[in-house]
Amino acid sequence: MVKPFAKSKFLLLIFLSVFIVNFIGNIPHLITGKFLSPVFAQSSPLNIIGKGRDVIINQKTVNLPWIQWQEKNEIHTGIADMSAEAILGIELMSTTNTEKQPIHWFNYQNTLPAKFINPYRYLDITDLTKTTPLQINNNSNILELNLPISQVNKIYEIQANQGKKIIIELDKPSFFQVSQGKEQAIITINGQPSNTLFDDIKPLKPLENSGIQEEEGDEIRNDNLSPTSTLFSVSSKDDKTLINLNLPAGNNVKVTSANPNLLLVDINPSAITTRDINWHNDLFFSKKYVSLNNNSDLFLVSSLTLNLKSFNLNLQPILANNNTVIGTAPLKTTAQNSEAIAAINAGFFNRNNQLPLGVIKNRDNWLSSPILNRCIMAWNDMGEVKFDRIMLEEIITTTKGDRFINNYINSGYIQAGVARYTSSWGLNYTTLSDNEIVFIVENNLVKDKIVGGKAGEDSIVIQPKNYLLVFRSAKSLAAKLDINDQITLNTGTIPANFATYPYIIGAGPLLLLNRQIVLNGETEKFSKAFNTQKASRSAIAVDNQGKILLVAIHNRVGGLGVTLSEFAAILLKIGAVSALNLDGGSSTQMYLGGAIVDRSPATAARVHNGIGVFYRQK
Repeated sequence: MVKPFAKSKFLLLIFLSVFIVNFIGNIPHLITGKFLSPVFAQSSPLNIIGKGRDVIINQKTVNLPWIQWQEKNEIHTGIADMSAEAILGIELMSTTNTEKQPIHWFNYQNTLPAKFINPYRYLDITDLTKTTPLQINNNSNILELNLPISQVNKIYEIQANQGKKIIIELDKPSFFQVSQGKEQAIITINGQPSNTLFDDIKPLKPLENSGIQEEEGDEIRNDNLSPTSTLFSVSSKDDKTLINLNLPAGNNVKVTSANPNLLLVDINPSAITTRDINWHNDLFFSKKYVSLNNNSDLFLVSSLTLNLKSFNLNLQPILANNNTVIGTAPLKTTAQNSEAIAAINAGFFNRNNQLPLGVIKNRDNWLSSPILNRCIMAWNDMGEVKFDRIMLEEIITTTKGDRFINNYINSGYIQAGVARYTSSWGLNYTTLSDNEIVFIVENNLVKDKIVGGKAGEDSIVIQPKNYLLVFRSAKSLAAKLDINDQITLNTGTIPANFATYPYIIGAGPLLLLNRQIVLNGETEKFSKAFNTQKASRSAIAVDNQGKILLVAIHNRVGGLGVTLSEFAAILLKIGAVSALNLDGGSSTQMYLGGAIVDRSPATAARVHNGIGVFYRQK
């Protein structure tokens, strides 16, 4: 008989042995940044027979990542979960099981298998073809999803306990999409209106400045109609029926499919329902309401909780263009192109010239330097995170003994003095201010000198491994540098320990530090209006277990957006210990599983950079 104490020691030895074996097995991956992932390892390789990002639905191509594989004698089809909800109207319910996803779509209320295959979590919709009219065809690796075209028979308003409610009667299930702006929403049904549908619809006039746009950025014009005396209007285009809702101030819209063949439209301030989805073992998605001010203010909070210390995931800054730091794009496009599984918008930028305004450091490469002593978040591949206000300090020394202090690398923030631009800026540097003096440096040897004219008139090629030293309003400094001078660079940060972190993203202001609200926008050179305005907000934070939180908030229920002080209080309430405010307003957006999940993508602006969540390949 084993004594309890001896038994405990025996079990402890087994545990330690398993831990040591696993740790030793991962040592090569700690060096390379690639880790073994038993969580997502397939028991046997999938027999994948096709995959892509685009699907043809009733003869129209849409962005909907998909995959097909064969199990035994059956072909299975998977579609990206969040994209399926946004494009098809398949509602995803709360779940704690990463491999099972409850859904709600007309009379089909069941649980679909879910399978993570980097970078998407796919819903296996094979069973839908057995119980619904859905048909799936793979024609030369072009996936087609076909439903018989439905007919919209009737649309009417009914009494509701809160807000307003509209019923849409169809003759059969249909795919549908919902797009919401500030004062209007558009429900697009893949179906034709019946001959009698318009009998009770009054003549309507166009609505201007709805704030709703297509994902590509073109405003909806022809079908954007405003009721003169009713809550909704109806129009049709290309075998689709569009229901245009005139939203009362402070209201949201939620569309739910129901049996038999109904769409239920709820219009009220808290129409959007909460849910928690365990997306995979190291990533948790949540939408929930958080109250402040003795429950007088209610905010819908979208968040992603990430466990970086498991070594299955990592974070990296992502840019709209991998070949240059100049440019903007929809966050969804940037995230998909970089194959991120999730993302949030990040630092500030100049929307006119599309240049970065804050630090972006990726794999030890300074894509853009800090400005104005603003706050940043730094992290490494081990999941260690640090927040602080920092400055870059680069000491430039010539063989003649002259020294210059440079605080800017690849920055769109223009100041008098010297700045350095590398090939990460792009193939060319175009002067950003008048009368710049530019030195071309090759292998740390000054090769040429160019005196610029008006801003924008001179474009200078940046060869790989070369860099430019740009002097602005600093002729006396530039005069100390000559052709053939040898240069030594010593690049660091203040505080100095931040130079060792491979990843840094900057924005500001700092909201929380060690469970304390430390908001001080004036210190970080933000205007008084910025510090007090109510707006959409996004943040990156860390909780008391070292997990990363990506958070997005828009309007309070029935009112305007969130102030920075309210945002800090909300972050504390959901478990954040330290937190950095990111770019906000129309830039605020969160991506997961092929779709923007915190707002209608039609209202989200193009952004310069973001923070991407990546699955670490073996």
